Amino acid sequence: MSADSVAEVLHLFHKRHDVFRCLCDDEFDKQAVEERTGASRPTVDRAFRELEDAGILTSTGTVYELTNFGDLCCAEFERVAGTLGTLTEAESLLSHLPRDAGFDMRLLEGAEIHHAEDHAPHEPLTEMVDLARSAGEFYGYSNRIIPYIVEGFHRLTVEEGLPARLILSEEVVETGLANYPEKFGAIVDADTTTVYATEHAYNYGAAVGDGRVAVSVSNDMDRLLAVVTNDTDAAVEWVEEFLDGIVASDSTRER
Repeated sequence: MSADSVAEVLHLFHKRHDVFRCLCDDEFDKQAVEERTGASRPTVDRAFRELEDAGILTSTGTVYELTNFGDLCCAEFERVAGTLGTLTEAESLLSHLPRDAGFDMRLLEGAEIHHAEDHAPHEPLTEMVDLARSAGEFYGYSNRIIPYIVEGFHRLTVEEGLPARLILSEEVVETGLANYPEKFGAIVDADTTTVYATEHAYNYGAAVGDGRVAVSVSNDMDRLLAVVTNDTDAAVEWVEEFLDGIVASDSTRER
């Protein structure tokens, strides 16, 4: 297929989006397509004719069906529409991250986004603690420190003995030891805890435990925007690769 042909099909998908979605749902009755799309009969007739000319639709008399090419186009159309829907939902987060942040669809597909509200700016971070609380082992990176997180992880790691690997920015380690010397120091020294200090700084934190992930996203002013949670294998794979990459870096050291 030539570049011009590709452009024509993409234009047709855009122009006849509503009608094409009906066909992908095996709806070939023109009157039903009219009612579903709100288009006039001449518009539906023209759309069917254009899709037939493009090789997507075939007809025998007044009976229509997708061609093999059309069936494959439908599958790709639905995949791309789903991907764009996911990206659109996450736009308010992704626009605050640098282009090299590394986020991809493995993290986002099937995810839930827990947005921070002005009246409760840290509320989504409960997702991080809840993940750790329900996990048999915790593995995570944090670029921020607040009393709620220190209290939560002190209880889980020191008092309850949760095995944990914690990757923390140098600033978080310094702030934790200076501002919460007793409880943060106990987290660092716990027998079941391995703590890494890293020079890497990201606009997001990430954690994984028992097949579930949580990723916190902040803006350039260090304000929490949301926490993304997911329990797909692909999302777990993405977070584990991200965390392993930090640990393996020359800019990271074990405390």
